[in-house]
Amino acid sequence: MSSSADSQQQYRLRFLESKKNNNKFSNSDLMGVFVVSSLGLHVLLILGLGLLSLSFFKLSVKPSPTLVQLGTGESIPVAPLGSKDRTPDVIKKFTSDSLSLLMTWSGSVQQGGQTVPDKGVEIQSSTSTRRAKITTPAYQGGFTLSEDFRKEFLLMIGKLTPSNVFAGNTQVVFVPLSISQPVKIEEGKWRIDVVANLNVISQNDLLGTTIPFNKEVFVQAVEAPEYKANADGIVAVVQRVRSSGLEIYAMRDLGDKQVTK
Repeated sequence: MSSSADSQQQYRLRFLESKKNNNKFSNSDLMGVFVVSSLGLHVLLILGLGLLSLSFFKLSVKPSPTLVQLGTGESIPVAPLGSKDRTPDVIKKFTSDSLSLLMTWSGSVQQGGQTVPDKGVEIQSSTSTRRAKITTPAYQGGFTLSEDFRKEFLLMIGKLTPSNVFAGNTQVVFVPLSISQPVKIEEGKWRIDVVANLNVISQNDLLGTTIPFNKEVFVQAVEAPEYKANADGIVAVVQRVRSSGLEIYAMRDLGDKQVTK
């Protein structure tokens, strides 16, 4: 009986030991849990990357905005451009508007909604004491020129401007006939061929005299100025004439190889 009791006791001990061992994780169990967890994290990561890629794809195929609303409430069309890119229409309009300011001399200006006589602006060369007078619009148009070209060109205009323009007896009108498509000569620089006339009309010659004005105009991209919305005086003029982010840096006669800079 004693032997039988000992056998039963040993059996119970082995059974209890077996249950204790079954409640413990083995190394292989821990490795399995680690593999499953890692797999789950990788699946979540792949899903996240997939959603992110989908978002980027939607942004890439989304059309760029074509209208921008200004602070005044006005909406204007826009196009995605680089900092030194300008559309052909903008370059042509800038060239035409700039030459109209520079080469139209009427002897009158708009002030407070009224037409008043233009007193003109006196300019002087740094190498001469002789003064010349140009019209106020021509002086304002000078800010469409690069700094190293501006003084030379305005002095030339001063020599060409008839003195009786300021007496209201003579007018010179810039009449563009043809403005070519801009030709890109390097990054941010273009050449435009301008065929135009200067019509000189006086009280003694109402039919006027026509002077050909045929030029190659060289234009480059610059940073457009940003001033306060309520800017006035010369600051407002500079902001207006340079708002397209362009300037004329050279000019020469059509067919001439020598560039005026």
